[in-house]
Amino acid sequence: MSSPRTIDATPLSTSQLPTLQRSLIDEGMSLPQAASRGEWLIGREEVPAQDRAAARARDAVEARRQRLPMVKLDKGYEFEGPGGESTLVDLFHGLPRLLVCHFLLDPGGDTGCASCSAAAEEVSDDLLARLCARDTSFAAVSRAPLADIQEYQARRGWAFPWYSCSGNNFNNDFHDRVQSRQSVFQRDGARLFHGYSMFARRTEALGNWCYWLDLTARDG
Repeated sequence: MSSPRTIDATPLSTSQLPTLQRSLIDEGMSLPQAASRGEWLIGREEVPAQDRAAARARDAVEARRQRLPMVKLDKGYEFEGPGGESTLVDLFHGLPRLLVCHFLLDPGGDTGCASCSAAAEEVSDDLLARLCARDTSFAAVSRAPLADIQEYQARRGWAFPWYSCSGNNFNNDFHDRVQSRQSVFQRDGARLFHGYSMFARRTEALGNWCYWLDLTARDG
């Protein structure tokens, strides 16, 4: 038989700690408080209740959002896209609803807004198909010229519809010069309406197509 293994109880030096734990110590961050399994269960059972309360509050906000009045748009907008000149009506592609990502990419800029880019990473072909199946179109719009947009889009490997509004006041009219923003538009024939806009931290929740649809007004 082999002799019993001797366990070295010498405390590890900082350099021997796992990388993540070492980085937390180096940055002056403390690890979560240690607890017994029983104490952990008590604390953990409180979290689902708080989650349910937060979900109910969110549902109430979404219901109120969908009851908001809309603003009729009397101004026409023209955009430059891969297929040439397009109007705001064209961006609907015949559907009643349009989600617009006001992507902060300025003329001459070679780097897009970090928040806008993070949101754009979530816009997959599957997400676009699910939105389309629920009568909702999607487009990104930027102030940069189309050539700058296409260069940046190709570099990032994105394929969603992206248009330049460099020839109009679309950005100024919807106050999207300094913060990432998503807007919802509604169409009734040729009549267009602005339904809602959200910006900054609130846009971080838009990874799931269901959340995108929550921004739109519901029929009925």
